[in-house]
Amino acid sequence: MNKPTKIYNNLNFQRSLPRPCPYLPGKKEHLLFTDLTKFVSKKTLEKLVSEGFRRSENIFYKPSCKHCKACMSSRVVVNNFLLSRNFKRILRKNRDLKFKIVKPKTNHDHYKLFKNYLKLRHSKGDMTDMTYLDFRTMLEISPVDTKILHLYKNNKFFGAMLYDIYENSYSANYSFYNPKFKSRSLGTFLILKLIEQAKIEKIKYLYLGYYIKECKKMSYKINFKPIEILKNKNWETF
Repeated sequence: MNKPTKIYNNLNFQRSLPRPCPYLPGKKEHLLFTDLTKFVSKKTLEKLVSEGFRRSENIFYKPSCKHCKACMSSRVVVNNFLLSRNFKRILRKNRDLKFKIVKPKTNHDHYKLFKNYLKLRHSKGDMTDMTYLDFRTMLEISPVDTKILHLYKNNKFFGAMLYDIYENSYSANYSFYNPKFKSRSLGTFLILKLIEQAKIEKIKYLYLGYYIKECKKMSYKINFKPIEILKNKNWETF
């Protein structure tokens, strides 16, 4: 770990040591990050996410790779979002599901579904070894206003979307769901419900994380049109 590279609003930014890229085989990942264990204003947080930073527990980070620009931050302009024919079909297919938004709280049933989701959908990812304590930390430790959207049917838990709330935006942090119901497209459905909630709360943007054209697990975001991509420090409609 190197010395701080810059200071912004009393935040120290550092560059991580290189590690294998989790998205593109054969490449190395370099991150710029800062620790947010102390109080940071919503205005500062909004600026960080608008510059491409993401949150993991108390850490805000973004890719800082000299020779690769594949990771591009993406966001939905909530009021401009258009429901495609496929999105309408997904909403109809899941009309029987109920949802509620609560403060993140962990239990063993949710953890069991989370582990099953990883086993069937991300078996080679670096999260597969997460313990119950790791899972609880991921959901419950946050220096910002964080909520979780739960999906249910007859009190049976189907999945969840963890998201952060900033001054003018939501940031989708992580989702997991019952992988048995592949035909329901629950990952997409969770995003659609979060967009609905953003409209109700008059939120301007929904940040979806990094769009990576060459990575199937990260390229789906382009389906949420019109979407904006951060390129050369400017947000452009993709």
